Amino acid sequence: MGDGLKAGPVQLHPFLGVSEVFTDNVFKRDTNTKSDFLTTIAPGIQAFMPFGGGKHSVLLDYRAAQFLYKKFTDNNALAQDALGHVSLNYPGGLAIDLQGGHLEGFDPRGSEVDTQQKDITKWNVNQFLGQIEFTGQKAGIRLRTYFDDLNYTNNGQDAPRDRTRAGANLSVSVSVTHSTRALLGVRMVNNDYNTNTQQNSFGYGAYTGFSIAPTRQLSGELNVGYQVLNFDHAAIDENSARGQALLAKGLSLGSAQRTFFYMRGNLDWNPTSRLSFRLRPFSTINQSAVQNTSTYKRIGVDVYGKQSFTDRFALRGNFYYANDNFDTNRTDDRFRLRIGPEYRTVKWLGFRLDYIFEKRTSNIDNFDFNSNTIMLSIQGII
Repeated sequence: MGDGLKAGPVQLHPFLGVSEVFTDNVFKRDTNTKSDFLTTIAPGIQAFMPFGGGKHSVLLDYRAAQFLYKKFTDNNALAQDALGHVSLNYPGGLAIDLQGGHLEGFDPRGSEVDTQQKDITKWNVNQFLGQIEFTGQKAGIRLRTYFDDLNYTNNGQDAPRDRTRAGANLSVSVSVTHSTRALLGVRMVNNDYNTNTQQNSFGYGAYTGFSIAPTRQLSGELNVGYQVLNFDHAAIDENSARGQALLAKGLSLGSAQRTFFYMRGNLDWNPTSRLSFRLRPFSTINQSAVQNTSTYKRIGVDVYGKQSFTDRFALRGNFYYANDNFDTNRTDDRFRLRIGPEYRTVKWLGFRLDYIFEKRTSNIDNFDFNSNTIMLSIQGII
């Protein structure tokens, strides 16, 4: 990142990214695969304003990405993201973070629910996230809340999935050593679907874990626990008149209670000044309204590593694995490997070359696929 442009107390950072991509399986399918070239143009601007002696700040961020395919232009899409973030840090250990915005995007082909349609799945969401945290010498407390209003803009290709989601996590922590804290928390989430009301649900759970205060080598947090997902309405028999009427409209029949092991981790390790790793294990229940499913359980891990050889040249790698277990007895294993070098010519301009391998194996054959992708990108941020 460059030094930016000054406009009074505000620091402006315009940026632009351009990439050229080749993939040998543009539709992410198992048979009759097709290759294509993709050009991505991603401009944006970020405005940062510190105040209160640098303890507080306001961040405004807008970015867009235009995806342009050479042969299969029906895949062309525009994604936009406008967010605002307020960070307040008070003496004594009180911190408040508020974030909200509007996003317009799409589900990439081969995603977990995978509608198996010709058209990509486009959506927009209004969201709010808030966190209030007090960290004392011996104990602390943290409340996280979020709200999403999700709307699909081409929902005619599959079951209606428009919905609102609201949730909260409350945790308390106690110092164990000078750098670690033990955690105990509860979490709740509520989903209300606009028309697919058999999918309305309320989830809750409890978790424990630990956090590590940021040090030069290690920092992060790990939560493990148990979660329950209850549906507001009992599942309807597909052979009943009501069940047949819902299926005719492409609506869900609902589901029974689902329970699962909960895990969420965020661990950063820097064994040397030039080598770093980031580990993200996860396990949760997610809702789905496509392919005649209501829920799927997901467990997996996301690992990122970076080795810097000089101040300008580095090698990056990312490995992702997830097992998705649907309530229709469908099971998917998903793998993604991304690796490549990056080079920064000057402080504000960099180049990346990536090789990306994706694979999904499923007990339902038409969800299998693997793809190979090569991407060359240029990023500039003033």
